[in-house]
Amino acid sequence: MRYILDASFFFGEYPFSGEFATTPQVATELRDVTSKMRFEVMQSRGLNICEADAAATDRVREAAKRSGDLRVLSETDVSVIALALYLAGTVVSDDFAVQNVCRHLKIPVQNMMQKKARRRVWKSICSGCGAEIPAGETECPICGSPPVSRGTENKSRKK
Repeated sequence: MRYILDASFFFGEYPFSGEFATTPQVATELRDVTSKMRFEVMQSRGLNICEADAAATDRVREAAKRSGDLRVLSETDVSVIALALYLAGTVVSDDFAVQNVCRHLKIPVQNMMQKKARRRVWKSICSGCGAEIPAGETECPICGSPPVSRGTENKSRKK
């Protein structure tokens, strides 16, 4: 199996075997000595460091925009998901936003420590009257209250 690793993979020791890949952006996020050492050891054992093409990255951004997760994904997160799409791999991450976008793109996800996230679609809801507010609006067209983001489980598709 081919696993695409995000930075959190290098913060601990996890029992995975197979092919491993990650992005150059992940390498730049590793700051402490232990995670850098794990990265170097995995690199010496065949960790593939590469990037996805622009088409895969664009698909990830579009899916994240539709799911409402684009605002919380880092460029590194986008690069990891895009690489999984490009290489047809399984993303290894405990990040719920990363997992959610992967589910929207039908990319397999393997969590490490946390439970798996449920598929969500983020919407702007009025903090006053509870109406759904169109994307990009800064206040409710009904009562003028500010919006809040709420995740709703997408029941129209199976997981």
